[in-house]
Amino acid sequence: MYALLFAEPVLDRDVVRVGTREGIFSSPLIRACAQGDRASIRALLIGFWPFVQAFERAIDQRVGHLPLRPLVERFGQSRVKTFFSEAREAVREMKEEEGSHALLWVAGAKELGIDLNTDQYPQLSSVENLIQASTSDDPVEFFSWLAGVEYLAEELSAYLCHAPAFISTFPSGRWIWGEAHNAHDHHGPSHLEIDEDLARAYHPSNDPQIVGATMGANIRRCIHLFDKAADQIQETLVQPEKVS
Repeated sequence: MYALLFAEPVLDRDVVRVGTREGIFSSPLIRACAQGDRASIRALLIGFWPFVQAFERAIDQRVGHLPLRPLVERFGQSRVKTFFSEAREAVREMKEEEGSHALLWVAGAKELGIDLNTDQYPQLSSVENLIQASTSDDPVEFFSWLAGVEYLAEELSAYLCHAPAFISTFPSGRWIWGEAHNAHDHHGPSHLEIDEDLARAYHPSNDPQIVGATMGANIRRCIHLFDKAADQIQETLVQPEKVS
């Protein structure tokens, strides 16, 4: 277990969660999934797969190549060295517990007869926008986006994993990707807390209001693009099942 670089969060997480939840609850695609509509569930798993896959890779690639000098200048070499050592260990432990999130997404789709690894599916423009926005070279924006995705994943999982009609469509009676994001029993800070902590650490300002405004704007943009992608997926990929 390790200590965060900042003792208190710069954002009101309850407020951010409410905004995230409103977008999810108002999405026709997500509501249809919660009601057990198989065509919508297939569209969700297929439509967002390119983003799930690309974002997982972006995390793996970027976290290993973070600029340390700004943090060392601000917090000192000893503290930053300890933080990164313990952060890497925490992420490793969570990876072992949850497995790769991308693999969990694939496994859930496979239960419904969808092979995301071999079948060819379209990548929608709105999903491409999500992917492009997640590859920023700016550490503040990058970690804010990681936080935004964590908010989305947690709220989406909480909603759908508690929707009996959705869960019952999976032969196992479980959505394992969602369960991984609903699990909060790991020791120490969560991914979300680490993401927000690092976004704040890399911000050049020491003013919490300025930092919070920047992070909040980045997170809201992430949520907005997710909502747009969900709408396009619903409009483009939802195909009513044929009744024989």
